Amino acid sequence: MANSVRRINPRGLPQLESVISHALVVEPAGLIYTSGQLSWDESGALVDGTMLEQFRRAYANLDLVLQAAGSSREKIVNEVIYLVGYSPETAGELVAALASERPPGSVPPTSTVVGVQTLFAPGFLVEVQVVATT
Repeated sequence: MANSVRRINPRGLPQLESVISHALVVEPAGLIYTSGQLSWDESGALVDGTMLEQFRRAYANLDLVLQAAGSSREKIVNEVIYLVGYSPETAGELVAALASERPPGSVPPTSTVVGVQTLFAPGFLVEVQVVATT
């Protein structure tokens, strides 16, 4: 059986169809590949805040993408988190925040944290990209 690819660009996030897809769902494999999600609103403008606040907003945006793809945060199998101004202390705080938002008993995904100098535009501090199952 051949794989098919379905694009996901949910409402509530910037509509960037001519540039990127927020996610691609590969069927029948049941895999979802997301673009990096940031602390942005539907217009693409930064939703400013601390690194922890931006982290939570990026995951809230990721929730919109996963829901539109027929999935949820519990089905994430791999995540890559990009942090501007990375330090072990900062990463630890963010990873602890993420772990506290996971349902009890869920299997943590594989995870990589990468320190970067800059992201999409000035002011963005966190970007999260995941692979999930449907």
